Amino acid sequence: MKIALVFEIFYPAVNGIVTSSVNLAENLIEEGHEVVFVAPAWSEEQQPFINGKIPVHYIASRNNWAYPGMRNVLPWNRRVEVLLRRERIDVLHITGPWLLTWACMRAARKLGMPVVHTFHTMLHEPSYVLYMVRTRYLVPVMQAIAWRYYSLYMRRSVITTSPSRMARDELRRRFPNSDIRRISNGVDLERFKTYDTREQLIQKHPEYRSKVFIYVGRLGQEKSIGELIEAMSLVVPHEPEARLIIIGDGPSAGDCRSRVRELGLSREVRFLGRLAHDELIRTGLIHHAHAFVTASTTENQPMTVIEAICCGVPAVVPDVDGMNELVTENGLRFVPHSPDSIAAALRRLIGDTSLHERCAAATLRRRAEFDGRSVARRFLEVYREATARGG
Repeated sequence: MKIALVFEIFYPAVNGIVTSSVNLAENLIEEGHEVVFVAPAWSEEQQPFINGKIPVHYIASRNNWAYPGMRNVLPWNRRVEVLLRRERIDVLHITGPWLLTWACMRAARKLGMPVVHTFHTMLHEPSYVLYMVRTRYLVPVMQAIAWRYYSLYMRRSVITTSPSRMARDELRRRFPNSDIRRISNGVDLERFKTYDTREQLIQKHPEYRSKVFIYVGRLGQEKSIGELIEAMSLVVPHEPEARLIIIGDGPSAGDCRSRVRELGLSREVRFLGRLAHDELIRTGLIHHAHAFVTASTTENQPMTVIEAICCGVPAVVPDVDGMNELVTENGLRFVPHSPDSIAAALRRLIGDTSLHERCAAATLRRRAEFDGRSVARRFLEVYREATARGG
């Protein structure tokens, strides 16, 4: 079987969709199938192959002014149809609803090709809508429009999957006539077993002598990084050894750095910028952290939290749907959008050694849930069923 995976955001940007899809593709190839990626072209970087084995076909695109990192492709792009026909694709798997995806779906419809849709990104969430409208007064209207927009993709997909129960149940409620399945994001568990020792890490990052909390991900307003920084200003006076390391880049990076300087936290909060995924895992930056922390409330099933679990690290997350599926005994949850509540959770993990040990042990019991090989086999069942139904 030959599968085309379509992206709206692709390298050099890195997010959970790209990470989980690369893992899926590699496992499908291991099972003897073919996978190609279709992505918008960036002038900054165009890799012909990912990890030397997954070919990438780039479609001409322009910058998207509303959402940095996303690209605009002509939805009637002729090259897409030519590409899908030439590659003899059996199943089109879309990973996000936007213009390249729409162009691919139009082409698939003409070619009688079945479409599988994975609902990854909560674009109807207020934080995402604000990128478009810039004012909260228009958010309810735009949310209603977003759901109508989603319906176009739902109607044209043979099967829709979602990594979280929360999103699956919401989709079933809104689209009762659609076939919607839950399939978790997957990871290569073997990759998390080899990493630098703590001593090696301290040579490069001396701050790891302290209690380090780590955030990995996009630096955008929807990720609420500012709340983590505010929380650290409340933690440090009581726990001078507390540190926050932020890994990633995005449109809010400058604002975050400015806020750190304003609060006098330049020693306690460090920015490492964007790191290659393999480097991030190999160096042990996550493995040796005291805990992973995020304040984002817009997640479906965040890969960063899954990877923290695979590294055996407790997670500190907001108590919202989607997040609370991933963090039970293996971490702490806090009141959303409350720096006070975040600070209280961080201080608990620093001050209560037995609690930290219990949370760390619980992560080890959850890792098997996200084995990429099992996830790929579940998707193969979906692809075969979609192919049997036709486009």
